[in-house]
Parts: sequence; C-alpha cells; structure tokens
Amino acid sequence: MAVVLLLTGCTVEADPPDAVPVPTAPPASKLDGVPVDYSGFRLVMTTSPPSVLDPATGATTPLPGAPGGDRVNDVLRVGKFPVVLSAARCGPSCLEPSEVLVYGDPKNQPWKLGKARSVAPSADETGVWLIRDEGDDLCRLQYVSLLGAERDRGRPASCTTAVRQEVPKGLLITVNSGTASAEDVLIDPATGRAVHQFPRVLAITKERMLLAELTEFSVLDLRNDQRTPVRWPVANGKPGQVVPSRDGYKVAVLFGDPAWAGTATQTADVWVLALDTLTWTHAPAMPIATELKRVAIEWTESDDLVIAADVVANWRLDRPQWTIVKTPLPAERNQRVVAIAQG
Repeated sequence: MAVVLLLTGCTVEADPPDAVPVPTAPPASKLDGVPVDYSGFRLVMTTSPPSVLDPATGATTPLPGAPGGDRVNDVLRVGKFPVVLSAARCGPSCLEPSEVLVYGDPKNQPWKLGKARSVAPSADETGVWLIRDEGDDLCRLQYVSLLGAERDRGRPASCTTAVRQEVPKGLLITVNSGTASAEDVLIDPATGRAVHQFPRVLAITKERMLLAELTEFSVLDLRNDQRTPVRWPVANGKPGQVVPSRDGYKVAVLFGDPAWAGTATQTADVWVLALDTLTWTHAPAMPIATELKRVAIEWTESDDLVIAADVVANWRLDRPQWTIVKTPLPAERNQRVVAIAQG
C-alpha cells in the first residue's frame, strides 16, 4: 500500500514522574485483593477451541461454531462484541488466513465473515477492516459489517500489511508486518494516503496515539499534531500489552521483566496512563511474579481494568484494591481476552 504523505507535529516537554525504585525483595507470586464470588463479566478466552470463562463459577464453555483441532486462535473486541480469529496451520511456521467469527451472543452461532489475514475494528464499531487473500500473493483491504455486508470490493493491499484499528482520523496499519522493516502508518482507507507514520505505534484512540521511543513513550494529539514525551514509570522491565480503555481516555500498560534482578523470575507490573494529563497510576499490589505469557489485561464496559493471571481480578482506579475471583484458568491460552457482560 503506497505511502504518499507524511505529516510532522510539534513536540513539547512534559514533567515525567520519577521511576519507582526497584524492590529488594522478590514480588509476591499471587495477586493480593478482596475476594468476591461475583464478577459481573465473563471473559472470551483464546483457548483451543475458543471459550467463555465465567469467573464466578469457574465454568469454561466452548464457543459454538468455532473450529476445533490444531489451530491458532485469537480474539479482539469490536464495540461490545468479541470477534474470534481461527487459523489452520499450513506448516510448522505457516498459518492459513483466519476464519473470522462474530459473536453477538456467545451462546449462539456466530456471524461468519469469511477468511482474512488481518482484522481491525472500524471507527464506528459496526464493522471490521480486513486484509483478504486474493491468491497468487495478491490481497485487498475491505470493509465488512459485523453482519457480513460488504461495502464494496475494497482496494489492493500488500499481503504483509496488518490492519490495527480505525479512528476518525484514519486506519492504523502495519506495513511489512512481522519483519525488521515494519512501520506503523495511519492512512486514509479510501485513498491509501498516509496521514502519520512512525516506527511503532503502541495504541491509538479517537484523539491520541501512544508511540514507542527508544527509552520512553510519547503521546501524539491527533487534533493538533502536538507530541509530548512521557517517561516510563519503572526502572526495569519493558512495555508489553497496551490496552486503551473503552472511552479512549487512558491506556493500561503491562511492563514485563523476564529476568527480575538477574534471576529466572518473571514479573508483571501494570500501570495506567491518563492520556489527557499524561499522569501514571500504579495498579495495586504490583508487580507480581508470574509467567508473562499467561497474563492478559482488558477493560470492561463499566471501566474496570481486568487482569487474568493466576486469578481473575478487576480494579477501578478510584479504589485501593483489586477484587479477586479465585477461579481456575485454562492452562493453554494466549495474552488476549475480551470482557463481555455477565448476560
């Protein structure tokens, strides 16, 4: 996909917070909080086959209509709905395009949108952008509603392009995805014209982008192209998952340390950045010692931050503790979950 225009913005300095000192004692291996027996939400999990976990009961129910067998599964949220991607293997390191399944109700059969190499939510949350495989190493970018209605045939696109998220200012894509030359570009999906281009965009909301720099972040305000540096709030660890809240005013960042204090202990440390004030809030009882590949973070409709680690827990930023449901989690899962209403 051609990139024909780059815009630059002005940069201002922010007063960054001092990094939290490195603890001298090993972090706790269990998340501390207030035990509860009701969560108010369920989690769509990327198990095989994909499933729904009810934290209150511990019941894990396979999603109807999801393919079984040796497949690679993923899940993303479009509005209130989970969209499951399920890809068959075509070799040891090769995947077929994913089946795209939209669940209006996880108890019912999904709406099937066909196959795609990549999927991203539309700005109005009523559809998705897809990279479709045309064969002979040809692909196209296409918009499809959640009910399966195609707007048109779309436009030609590189098969190595990954779609990320559409916002009012454009569609965020990754060019040369999965390679050392990958770059993130905000484009006008109707023309392919580039609006912004950066080496790595960690998250995008309606009004702002969170950008990765060498040793810090920066936030780009899409309304005026003003770019402000933001220092990491930790001395050790690297940013991993970055998940915007549903209202777009903040992002949760999971900082992971794969070798805490030079040991084999892995730690996860969750912080929340307010995008308007550029201030950090540290999640309670953090960091914890846990396998990083088993930690997932997500936001609920009611603006609770959810973590799935050794337990399922949720936290509101105006409260001092997590509320914890001690339910067993599926052993085989990846780092993506989607929170849906209890039903």
